[in-house]
Amino acid sequence: MTALASRRRRSTLLAAGAAVVAIALAGGLAVAGGLMLYHSTDGSSVGSAVPELVFPKTPTALLAGVDASGALASLVVIVVRPDGTGGSIVPVPVSADATSGEGDERLPIAESVALEGTAVLEREAGIALSLSFDAVEIADAARLAELLAPVAPVQVDLPADVTDAAGDVVADAGPAALDATQLAAVLSARDPDVAAAEQYAAAAAVWAGIAETVGDGLVGTQPAPTAADSVDREIVQVSGGPLRSRALATLPIEPARNPRGVDVTLLNRSELALVFGQIAPGRVSAPNSSLSFRVVASFSPAQLADTGWTNPEIAYRAINQLLFVRGNVLSVDTTPGDAPTETRLELNDATLNTSGVREVFGRLVVEEPATRLVGIDAVLILGTEYLTFLEGVDVLPGATLATTPAEGRPVDDVEPVESTGG
Repeated sequence: MTALASRRRRSTLLAAGAAVVAIALAGGLAVAGGLMLYHSTDGSSVGSAVPELVFPKTPTALLAGVDASGALASLVVIVVRPDGTGGSIVPVPVSADATSGEGDERLPIAESVALEGTAVLEREAGIALSLSFDAVEIADAARLAELLAPVAPVQVDLPADVTDAAGDVVADAGPAALDATQLAAVLSARDPDVAAAEQYAAAAAVWAGIAETVGDGLVGTQPAPTAADSVDREIVQVSGGPLRSRALATLPIEPARNPRGVDVTLLNRSELALVFGQIAPGRVSAPNSSLSFRVVASFSPAQLADTGWTNPEIAYRAINQLLFVRGNVLSVDTTPGDAPTETRLELNDATLNTSGVREVFGRLVVEEPATRLVGIDAVLILGTEYLTFLEGVDVLPGATLATTPAEGRPVDDVEPVESTGG
């Protein structure tokens, strides 16, 4: 089968071209194409006396639900806050395309697992999300019920009936209080006659309900150490609260780009960077061989009052531009503050070539950083002049961004901490 053969020769190639999908998502943004960011060997670098900061540890796990035949039914990323209590859960569609829409062939995660076995799940999910994991577990209905028993019952509002491989209804549409077995039934149901993106909505509703039930935290004891392929610890830690859930936007792929007609969904690369760059920056990978950025959109309510925009929306637009020039966005900060007037670019190394970012952002003030972020080449601090730039953009991304179940509850930002390394 050509699908299987192609997977065996392309795993490391997929990530290199993933960010270009942001071009199609840029809306009304007019930027010059064909630009690249790369390293130069001229000039001098920032001195070793500059203090170093690192991102704190945010344990990140991938939990997969499978049906009785082993077919992939649901996926969720679990990220624990640095203090070990509470965190975020991000459901992921099993039909997510690991190629990000690039090339001639679509490679949904679920198909890769069906063809090659569960051993490829971590690799394929990591490519699709540009993320690495501390633990990966594949759980059947019984195991899912065991994991979710401490938080059940959960009030869930399912958008549609959930059916299994036989077409039988395992959960009815509408609001209901589901016990652990019923929650597990939804997360382990996969009807091949229903598009995976449709069943993704039901799984997202389950995780949203779980986050609402946990709220600011459930009282529980820390578990004993578990095997590396178990997510028990992460489940208990995020249940300590506060816990938030965020679904991802899913985009259909036109038939011309899906010649095999597989059940596949395109994820929004800019949204992935926005979400995981806030909650797990130390786990976000850099698929492109170019500069890695931290984006800071720290506008105050007063600075945004006349715009109708939010800090995440503004950061999303900047991420789009950086991905367009094939940059990597590993960290995002949308904490309200007092943004400067001018947009600043803090470079860890004065030899870095920034012609691409200058081209798409216009006037930038380039500075040496007071502290150096390990793994980050440049920090882009958006100023109020960037808001003026956005006024000329026809489309802002608010409609494409998934929201948390509770309005006004932003995704947590993870701030760097002082390095203990030499």
